[in-house]
Parts: sequence; structure tokens; C-alpha cells
Amino acid sequence: MRRLPTFGWALLVSIWAGLVGGAVIREPSVDLVPLYAVICQLLGLVAAYWTMREHDQVLESVHRPGRVGMFIIVLFFVMVPISTVFALALGDTSAVGVATQWVSYLAGLGSALYVAFAGGFDRAWEKYT
Repeated sequence: MRRLPTFGWALLVSIWAGLVGGAVIREPSVDLVPLYAVICQLLGLVAAYWTMREHDQVLESVHRPGRVGMFIIVLFFVMVPISTVFALALGDTSAVGVATQWVSYLAGLGSALYVAFAGGFDRAWEKYT
């Protein structure tokens, strides 16, 4: 049920996840920047679609402003500190360093999807507005 709106919202979210994730992950080569952004977008698309299918009540409140903005803010403020610490400690060109950047992206993506699309945003909206 409601597959097209769910896919539309998931695509919108995944574009931002790809841009933020692809920009923050420390690439071993400048040639790989688009590849990282595309992989982050595909991961974001799958994760966002699954989250919105599991919590399909979110489509009843998509009119509320700030949902995608909240997603971007949480993704950025979870991912950047974790990835910065890992980059400083492990470097950004070693296999372990790049792997930890992906872990920080997945932590940020999961947190952002939970806050923005799995009920956290709606609970805050109901409580404070």
C-alpha cells in the first residue's frame, strides 16, 4: 500500500544521504568521490524505503515542515564527529580507516531515519507544537 509516495520520500531522503555521506567519508582518491556518493545514496534509498514501509503512518504527516531538514541535521551531527575521530585516530586512506567511515555513515543514517521517519519527529511535533 502507498508504494509510490513511500518510494518518492525514500528517494528524496537518499539523495541527501548520498550527498552528506559521500562528502564526509574520507576517500582514498578524488576519483572515487562520485562512487562514494552513489553508494551512500543507494544505501540510503534502501534504508529509507524499508523504514517508511515499516512506519507507514509517517505518510499521514508528511505535510509537517522540517522533517527532511531534521534528517539532514541528525545525519550530519552524528556522522561528522564520529568520522572525524576515526579519521584522526586511524587515518583516512587505510582499509580500517575507510571501514570506520562507513560505520559512522551507517550510524548517522540509522539515527537520522529513526528521528525523522520512525516516530521521533512526530512525537516531538505533538509534544511541542
